[in-house]
Amino acid sequence: MPEPGPTRTVALVSPLWYGHHPVYFGHFTRSFLRAGARVIGLCPDPDTGQREIQAALDGVVPDWEDRVILHRLRTGGRSWFGGRFEGDPYHTFQRWRYAAQALDDAEAASGWPIDLVHFPYIDAYLRFLPFSPVPEITIGRPWSGLYLRNHHHRSADRKGCGPLRMLAKGDALMRSSLCREVGVLDERFVDSMSDYLVKPVVHYPDITSTQLPKREPELTRKVRENAAGRKIIGLIGLETRKGMLNMLRVALKAHEAGLPWFFVFAGVFDRDAYSREDLAFIETVFARIKSCELDNIHFDPEAGRIPTEADFNSLFSSFDIAWAAFEGFQGSSGTLSKAGAFQIPALATAGECIGHRLEHFGIGLTIPEGDTDKAFDAILRLITGIDWNDTALEPDFEAFNRAHSADRFDALTAALIG
Repeated sequence: MPEPGPTRTVALVSPLWYGHHPVYFGHFTRSFLRAGARVIGLCPDPDTGQREIQAALDGVVPDWEDRVILHRLRTGGRSWFGGRFEGDPYHTFQRWRYAAQALDDAEAASGWPIDLVHFPYIDAYLRFLPFSPVPEITIGRPWSGLYLRNHHHRSADRKGCGPLRMLAKGDALMRSSLCREVGVLDERFVDSMSDYLVKPVVHYPDITSTQLPKREPELTRKVRENAAGRKIIGLIGLETRKGMLNMLRVALKAHEAGLPWFFVFAGVFDRDAYSREDLAFIETVFARIKSCELDNIHFDPEAGRIPTEADFNSLFSSFDIAWAAFEGFQGSSGTLSKAGAFQIPALATAGECIGHRLEHFGIGLTIPEGDTDKAFDAILRLITGIDWNDTALEPDFEAFNRAHSADRFDALTAALIG
């Protein structure tokens, strides 16, 4: 990709550093570098940030270290409201102040004038702070951001979303005169948001890495070995919203039916996220796994985070069906992007972004939220290759992957700084 005239400098500001946030920090850095820009990266852990960038680049930009400077960013605390939210009027404003100080320090240390500040997760800078002058009095530079939790902009929710709730969301801050553009992953509400903000709102692809390790990791080898030829239904990341409990119930039903299915529950299991009743159920299932009574489930509650994206991809690519039947979750998900990239049919909850996207491209089947019987039936249909109408499934993985490609992502970031 040719460099666009004078070298521009983009500052990436990422205050949260768990889950997908470090990965997206790497993706945005890669994309801005490919557009010819220099990048000042502000994040809580620059060492990890450097590794994420290196993994995202994978040799694509060999001189990247000459065009990237990383600085530590103070993050700001959780909200006053029992820590339930990522902000409140004080902590959200504090994030803007911390960002402004880090930008000034990084600009002075590097000697690179910052042309654009980009927030890969702007949500953390909005909540309970609906004042458009805030960016002017803090960072004082043109900015843009990727907004993930925008689902209150659907028409039905907008009608029931009173003035106080809209103020709490903080969306009015994006009306700042310095805001150039807002990106979203959920394409359903672009027009509604654009009307509200009176500025460009752009649908970004939910891109993902497909890099595989040079050698098969031990976890992938163990899963394949224990599956012993059975169809693998897999979930990575065991948060409550991912429907782990329902998938466990499906696994028990498959065991009782003697079906040749193998269920993989991988990644970090946070006991504190589950109720006492749910934990009792999970621990009962785990005891049956340990006693070898259940041989169709892989689940290690003490397992840590899968160490690298390549290791994650290795395990994911071993699945025959990807579990995306999330619960109480409205947004986009990298799970579906992984399924598309590796051409693995997925099972999702009907409605919301994931279900809408899966049905649009025909890359799996949807079920009512939390419905164990329907999930069981859907897996049987996916394995046999038929839909709910008993006709052959015709997934359009190619179209899905085009819509969520790195090339399209790069074109959007290049336009942003062009």
